This record gives sequence, structure tokens and C-alpha cells, in this order.
Amino acid sequence: MLLRRIDLCTVVVIVSAMKLTIPVICLAVCTLSLPISAQELVSAEVVEKVIPTEISEPPYQVGQLPSQQGYYIERPGQTSINFRIVANKMRIYWIDADGLIAKPESTAGNVRLNGKPKIRSYFNLQPIGTAAGLGSEGIVRPPHFFNVVLYLKQTEDGAGDIYTFRYLMSMNAPIESGGPNPTSTD
Repeated sequence: MLLRRIDLCTVVVIVSAMKLTIPVICLAVCTLSLPISAQELVSAEVVEKVIPTEISEPPYQVGQLPSQQGYYIERPGQTSINFRIVANKMRIYWIDADGLIAKPESTAGNVRLNGKPKIRSYFNLQPIGTAAGLGSEGIVRPPHFFNVVLYLKQTEDGAGDIYTFRYLMSMNAPIESGGPNPTSTD
């Protein structure tokens, strides 16, 4: 009788030890694999984000580096909005923190120009061919000295954001990359 109790106790001890061993082994394997996976994840992010250094030519696409020109509306914690007049046509782009073209945050809008010349003062904005921004097909006659009221539609019910600023003809020319951007708001 004494032998059976010892045998039973040994079996219970071995089974109990095996029940604990499997979760401990699983936990150890998961713990050891975490630093390797995290390191691979960080190195994969660094490889994916390649910031171009060469200025792209219009028409721009998302992820390209545009020339610095026009008026920049800085929005804390968000992309900045770039309003420019190129070849006498209006273009609006969203610029990310790296200075690259970002996906447009609006699908429509309009612009009112108050100033000289008084030929046309209202322009509708639609997505441009590359879908990297908004633009107007109407010609903006020079000289470009305007008080601009920019409305960007944000939702389907017509709610949106309104920005007002002064646009000067000197903002049409690209800025050298080494100098500060005098056209942005603080």
C-alpha cells in the first residue's frame, strides 16, 4: 500500500510540473522574441520613410517635394496649407511636417480675391488632375496683389474652414531653400 501512494505522488508531481512548464516556456519564447520584433519594426519604419531632396516639377503628386512659393497657412499639429499662383492659375496643396505634398484634406472650396485687377474675383476650387491638391482652371490676371478669402469645404453638409491673408506678386517666385520662408503665418 505504501508503494502505491509514492507512485501516485510522483505522478502528480510530474504532471503538475509539466502543467507549469508549458506556460513558462511559452512566456519565455514570447519575451525573447519581443525585442527582436520591435527592433525589426523600428528599422522597417526608417527604411520606408525616404524624404526626397530634389525639388519636383509640377504637377505634383503626394509625397513629392515642391518648391517653396506662395503663401503658407500654418496649422499647429496638422499639415500646413500652401496657396500659390503658378502660370496665372491658383493651386492649393497640403504640406506635411517634412515639407512634402500630403493627401488633400478637402475636396472642394472657393476663393475670393479682393484687389486689382477687378476682372474676376470668385474662383471655384476642384481637385486637380494628379489629385494632390485643389486648383482653379480660371486665369488670375497679373499683377497679383490681393486680399484672399479661402474657403475649404471639410464635410458634406458644407461646413468648412475660412482663411484670410494678403497675397503679393513676390510670392509667385520660388524661395531659395537656404533662406527662411517669409510668407508663412506664425
